Amino acid sequence: MKSNPLHFYQTTPEELTNDILKGVDGKLQEFFDKLQPSKKNEEEELLTIEEALTILKCSNQTLWNWRKSGIIPSYRLGNRVYIKRSDINSKLIKQVPDDDE
Repeated sequence: MKSNPLHFYQTTPEELTNDILKGVDGKLQEFFDKLQPSKKNEEEELLTIEEALTILKCSNQTLWNWRKSGIIPSYRLGNRVYIKRSDINSKLIKQVPDDDE
């Protein structure tokens, strides 16, 4: 059995507490970052047609009509069609009409 040498460092209880808290804080931040992806990553996420249909809760024909009329832009990559989550989110925000109309 291989033995590892022990290293002793002199530290105050306050320094030890601060070091432990920094480590815990860093691990908690990593955990919460995994739970809540950054807004930018979410906004730039490309969705397949099936994923967009699930979010929009509409028929394939309706989504096709919205894409062709330019209501929701789509992007082609090879043979696949994608839609940005940010484009869907911007269309889901209720538009308040102006008082002039």
